[in-house]
Amino acid sequence: MTPTDVAAWVGAITGCLVLLWDVFKWVRSGVRIRVSAAPNMTAYGSAVALLGTKTCIAVEASNVGLAKTTITHVVGFHYPSPAHKFLRRKPLKSIVVLDPKPGAVPHELDVGERWFGMMEQNEEIEELSRNGALYVGVIHSSGKRPQLQRVIIHAPSAA
Repeated sequence: MTPTDVAAWVGAITGCLVLLWDVFKWVRSGVRIRVSAAPNMTAYGSAVALLGTKTCIAVEASNVGLAKTTITHVVGFHYPSPAHKFLRRKPLKSIVVLDPKPGAVPHELDVGERWFGMMEQNEEIEELSRNGALYVGVIHSSGKRPQLQRVIIHAPSAA
């Protein structure tokens, strides 16, 4: 192998790595929303005046991307199993939260910003979680699909 061949191989490998890096950066650019959902939340202190004594599911959305977006809806979806969601089957039940206090929708979510809202956790929601897979999350203006997080609500323990 001559020095010219070695230089050609180094150039070809370097060019491919740079192309892969640019593709990786392009895929990761734009809006990226990270959602978390926590069941069995109750208000404490001054939040009792806003939420009362209801049990809620807390939903938090963080913009970890490089562009801002607008949260338009807080939603929930019930599937017979997690596999049905993965296979992109239609949910058995769809839920939209009109007033996710203390957060409001629509809400413009800037880069690095977090949004927080709640949805009521009633007996129907608890049954949906126990009998299948319940996913809660947000829909935003820059996304094609909702950003969801699975919520598992365990049966109350007999104390």
